[in-house]
Amino acid sequence: MDVSIEPGAIQANLTATSQDELFSKMAQPLVLAGKVHDDFAQHVIDREKAFPTGLPFENFGVAIPHTDPEHVIEPAVAVATLAEPVEFRVMGDPDQTVLVTLVFVLALNDGYAHLEFLQKVIKLAQDADSVEKMFSARDDRSLFELVKRFLT
Repeated sequence: MDVSIEPGAIQANLTATSQDELFSKMAQPLVLAGKVHDDFAQHVIDREKAFPTGLPFENFGVAIPHTDPEHVIEPAVAVATLAEPVEFRVMGDPDQTVLVTLVFVLALNDGYAHLEFLQKVIKLAQDADSVEKMFSARDDRSLFELVKRFLT
């Protein structure tokens, strides 16, 4: 399955003060590109409350929020590096929190492809060199080029 990487959905140094604001800002380009339904962000917010997606890594936190396939029109991903960390609960240990600075919002509509792409994202997050390059991207275009190279 091809996952669309829309240039507008790749954002460097995004500013958000909460998960809700973050998800809204990251979902908007996917809505505008016709990849997800208008209420996609709200479904991501609701799912995150029930199933946290924060992952602590050695020097940073990653979140991989998503929602159910029926809210997706065409498979896509939104990626953001954050100017300031946003707190997430840890996947598999919701009593713990992690400060997240790298976010991948997955808009996928196929369970198998979802797992496959999730593995690709986690592998990328474990690659310190690649992550450092992403954090160093000064603008959306530079980050887009990196994401495209790393995830396709």
